[in-house]
Order: sequence, then structure tokens, then C-alpha cells
Amino acid sequence: MTGPDFEVETEWKRVVALLDRKDEPAWAMAVIEAHKVFRQVLGEVSFGATTDDQIHNASELFKDINSVLAADLVQQHIVNQVGHRITKADAQKACDALMRAILDMVGRDFELQGFWHRWANGMNYFWGHHPRLLAGLLASVLIFIALIWFLADTHLGQWFTTVLVGFAHFVLGWTGLLIGLISALLISLLVSFSYIERQRRK
Repeated sequence: MTGPDFEVETEWKRVVALLDRKDEPAWAMAVIEAHKVFRQVLGEVSFGATTDDQIHNASELFKDINSVLAADLVQQHIVNQVGHRITKADAQKACDALMRAILDMVGRDFELQGFWHRWANGMNYFWGHHPRLLAGLLASVLIFIALIWFLADTHLGQWFTTVLVGFAHFVLGWTGLLIGLISALLISLLVSFSYIERQRRK
């Protein structure tokens, strides 16, 4: 038995124990615990900002995605609605659906994803939801490459580069000279002011 399978089996024992109890809070907690195990496995085989996104992005893995979505909705009601009531039958149905979904995922060559796999999934999800940003980035890269080629491999580009470099040297040269002159002038004024003040005090 693989590591992930063993973890699921161990965690699921708590779900079964909670379902066997005779109080409603335990049944609600069973759904919450089952959903937690489900999310742990789902996070290894899918990607998305929310659990709903992850379920839909891995929809081809589930034999009955509607039951998975229904179980997810039951868990949301328990967590988000104060005083939500649940019967043992409904809790059992939701937990069974989540277990079948887990088995669907584990049964499809389940493998823990490494860092690069997770990174690739995250990037795929991000760019899939921001197509304009991706298009702008690609356009900027192409423009930058074209500009580098123009400046480096064409006579006009090389002439333009020479002009820009010369202009930059001229501006920076005059800027440095002006800063030096202004600094010298300020120092002279400060020294003169100090000398005048000393003469007045005498």
C-alpha cells in the first residue's frame, strides 16, 4: 500500500467513527473530516483557487461529479450556515460520495506532485485566468527582442544607439558639472555667512 493510500485509510477511520455515533454534531463533523481528506487528495491531482475550481479542473477523474459537487455543498452548508441541521443519512451519503471521489483519484495512477509540477499547474491556472496579461507580456517580450535586434544589427539602429550614448554622456557630464558648481557656490555662501557672523560678534 502506498503512502497516500495509507494516509487516506488512517484518516478515514475517524470519519467512520464519527458516523457511528448517535449525535448530530458528530455526523456534521464526519462530513467536515471527510471533506478535509478529500481536499488533501484533490490538492495533489488538481489545481485552482477554490475547491470548486479544483473539482471542475479534475472533472475527468470523477465517475459522478454531480455527487461530488453535492457533497461539497453539504460541507459548505455545515461550515457556513449557523445551526444547519443534518441527518445521519445525509451525512453518510455525502461521506460515501467523497470516498468514491477519493478512490476515483487514487485509482488513476495517483502520484504526489513535486515542486515543479505544482508550479506548472499554478502557472497554467494563473495564465488561464489572465489571458490579457499573458498577451501583453508576450507582446512586450517580442517588442523588446525586435528592439534589441534593431539597435544591434542595423546601421540605423547602431547610429541611433551612438547618438543616445553621446547624448547621455553630454547630459550626465553637464549635470555633474552643474551639481559641482552649485555645491561649490553653496559652500562659499555658507563660509561667507559664517565669517560675517563672527565679525559682527566681535
